Amino acid sequence: MPIGTYTSLQRFVFRFGAHHFAHVRALAESLDVVSSAQRYLGIEHGNQAKAASRQTVEALRAIAHRRNEPAWRLIGLTIQVPSSPNLSATQPTLQAFVEERDLEDWSEAEVSAMYAEIYPLDPKINKRIRLREKLLDLLSRLEKQVAEQPQPNDTVAGWLDELMAKKLIDAGILTLGELRHTITVGGRWYRALPGVGAAKAARLESYLRQLLAFDSSDATHVFALPWPATNNVLTVDSSTGRVWLAPPSSTGSELQRGAPRDTASLLAASTDAEAAQAWINARASSIATAKSYRREATRLLLWLQHACAGATLAQMRIEDCNAYMAFLQNIPASWISRRSAAPGQAGWAPFRGQLSHDSQQQAIVIVTSLFTWLQSAQYLQGNPWVLVNKKTGDDKQKNVLDTKALSENASIEVLRFIDQQTPSPARARIRFIVVFLSSVGLRSSELLNAKLGQIQHASEGWLLQVHGKGAKNRIVHLPGQAMAALHDYLSARGMEAQEAADPHLPLLANLKEPAQHVGYQALYEHVSGWLDKAVLRSALPASEKSKLLGASTHWLRHTFGTRAVALEVPLDVIQAQLGHASIQTTMDIYGKAPLKRRAEALSAAFD
Repeated sequence: MPIGTYTSLQRFVFRFGAHHFAHVRALAESLDVVSSAQRYLGIEHGNQAKAASRQTVEALRAIAHRRNEPAWRLIGLTIQVPSSPNLSATQPTLQAFVEERDLEDWSEAEVSAMYAEIYPLDPKINKRIRLREKLLDLLSRLEKQVAEQPQPNDTVAGWLDELMAKKLIDAGILTLGELRHTITVGGRWYRALPGVGAAKAARLESYLRQLLAFDSSDATHVFALPWPATNNVLTVDSSTGRVWLAPPSSTGSELQRGAPRDTASLLAASTDAEAAQAWINARASSIATAKSYRREATRLLLWLQHACAGATLAQMRIEDCNAYMAFLQNIPASWISRRSAAPGQAGWAPFRGQLSHDSQQQAIVIVTSLFTWLQSAQYLQGNPWVLVNKKTGDDKQKNVLDTKALSENASIEVLRFIDQQTPSPARARIRFIVVFLSSVGLRSSELLNAKLGQIQHASEGWLLQVHGKGAKNRIVHLPGQAMAALHDYLSARGMEAQEAADPHLPLLANLKEPAQHVGYQALYEHVSGWLDKAVLRSALPASEKSKLLGASTHWLRHTFGTRAVALEVPLDVIQAQLGHASIQTTMDIYGKAPLKRRAEALSAAFD
């Protein structure tokens, strides 16, 4: 789609801040639109700058009009006034006039009136000055009435343009505070944002600094720890809610408590918190992974601080590892946060409740990874976690028959319900999603980011290149069912066959704007809503209906895996198609899929 068309659809203004009023003042004082938008709105591209400026002006005019401001039409106009109107060679400037007559103690109105009497202005220029003054006065009053001060917990969707906000939200950055924190961490923080390079990231950072004041060298605040001891401090980023352990002082006391650091360490870190942050920066492949790593490292450091008398990572022994695993299996009540407590407030604690069996295992995997990395960096001399039995067995509370996948009968019922509905873009899209994901096995994010140009035909058949988990590229095979579903979907969108379509168009399109991608939340709600309706109106047994209510997009990925195993597709083929890093992951998830074949074989032998 041409840029001009796109910018006419994109929304840039959601909430008004002081920077919007600064932009309109700059326009009144003859600064060109692009320069003003770049300086005050954080937008540089010419067409986008004009669209953002137009939306800002129209929105402010509407507010002024509703408030019955007679000068509302002046908003957005450029009112040019010479810097020294009608000055003759002998006429002094206003400042010189004040100094010559010792008028410093007079009011500005009195000085201006006297100056105008002695040196009358050209009537046209005088009118422009009055209009500009009227406009600036209106803007000043409106700013006091409607301008908001951006806050760290404000959503990015409120202050950034629609496209950038969507990219940030898809990457897990929901608030201005989280964006600020992500930027202060440094590195190529923008790598999870499609179409955002170093230059655009720098402009975004500059714009964010207009919205939120922050110092990249110190993005945290220290609060007294509300539990259970009071002689230590907890570092809390009040804008994002992220919590970090800090040494009680900057005197290096943590180093004095711990074992001497190896001078050959490859890290510049002087504290465990700094070392853990270095690990996150080096190993986290996505913003979501970084959050998970930070959470588990913080919990461990807090546990060492309060349960092990301030021990450091270097002082952890095998007994400590076993004790921490036992701690995760039964979190004390004092470590569980009150529901309404925010970090740094009374009642806050590092856990929201008891951990599930899977969460316990994941925590230990992450902590072990931390120690392994720190040992490789020569920050630690040893790694006690490799000497500990970390296997906790299966979760006895888990129902192993709960596959979170659609059975063959359920899939038939879902498609029957969809086909019975009145033809519409929504029906065409949900039918494509159900069939395509059930026969290909993509993750939701992979489907959302896929473009038609990434589908190619090779000697092996139809293939799709996706940019998947861990920022890795992989090739997935598109079987006949998937291609047939895609052909029907493109036809419903009024498009030609896939190979003749615009390669930049999204594989899954927005219902209102076919050239736009769908958001993650929109996809989740779209699929969940349709599946719930289909299940409720199906002829499935009540027990299966109960299990399927709440099914989501991810269930369709599991449906593919479960069917593939049941049809005896080799596990290594399923692993490659799904993008699992290990074949063990594939076996753990879908190892029970051949249950039907086992039951048939045993029934034939013993019934």
